[in-house]
Amino acid sequence: MRSILLPTDGSTPALVATAKAVEMAKEREATLIILKVIETAPIVDVERMAESSALMRPGEDGDGVEYAKELADAERVPFKVLIKEGPVVGEILRAVEEEKAELIVLGTSSLRGLNRLYLGSVAKAVVSQAPTSVVVIKPTPEEIDKVKSLLRRVIEPSPEKAVRSIIRTRQFRIGVYLFATYVIAYGAFILAGSYAKDLFRQEMLGMNIGTVTGITIILVTIALAIGFNWYAGRSEGAS
Repeated sequence: MRSILLPTDGSTPALVATAKAVEMAKEREATLIILKVIETAPIVDVERMAESSALMRPGEDGDGVEYAKELADAERVPFKVLIKEGPVVGEILRAVEEEKAELIVLGTSSLRGLNRLYLGSVAKAVVSQAPTSVVVIKPTPEEIDKVKSLLRRVIEPSPEKAVRSIIRTRQFRIGVYLFATYVIAYGAFILAGSYAKDLFRQEMLGMNIGTVTGITIILVTIALAIGFNWYAGRSEGAS
C-alpha cells in the first residue's frame, strides 16, 4: 500500500505539515506513517523548555503524535506510528527505506535565529539525502494561528476520543474476536442440543456427550480469558 512519511516533533511547522500530510494521504489513499524520533543525547528540564520555545511547540502535546493521530482518524486516513531513537535525519531516512514511503512531508521554519537553524537544517539534510520526494512546509502566520486553534480542539480530552482510542487497540480487537468465538461456540452448542438430542445423550468418559461438550466449552473459555488477561497486562506494561 502507498505510504507518506510524516516526521513530527510537535513544533508549529510540524503541526502545520501534519494537516497537509493528512490531506495528501487522503487524496492518494495512502497510509500515513507518523514518525517521532527521540534523540539519544539526554537533556535536562531547562534545556527541554528552551528547546520547546525555540521550536515553537504550542501546547502540552510535545511530540505531535497525538495531534497527527487525531487528524488522521477524523479524516479516516489509515496511519501507523513509529517511535525511533537516534539522530533525527538518520532515523527519518531509515524510516523511508523500511516503510518504502513514496513521499516525505515535514515542516520548516521561515523565521530567523535558532528556530531556522534547527528546523531548517533538518529539512535541508532530508531534502539532500532522501531517496524519495520531499514536501517541505513553511507555515504562514495565518496557518500558524489556525493550527494553534485546531490543536486545542483536537487534543482536548472527551469521552468519544477515549472510546476511539480503546477501539483502536489491538487488545480490544483480540478481545472482540475471542468473545465472538465464544458466542459462536455457545450458539452451536445450544442448537446442537436442540436438534441432535439423541447424539448428546450418548455416553463419553462416563458422561453424556452434551455434558462433556458443555464442560469443554467452559474450560476453553476460562483458558482464553486467562490468556487474554495475561496478554493485555503484558502489552500495557510494555507501553
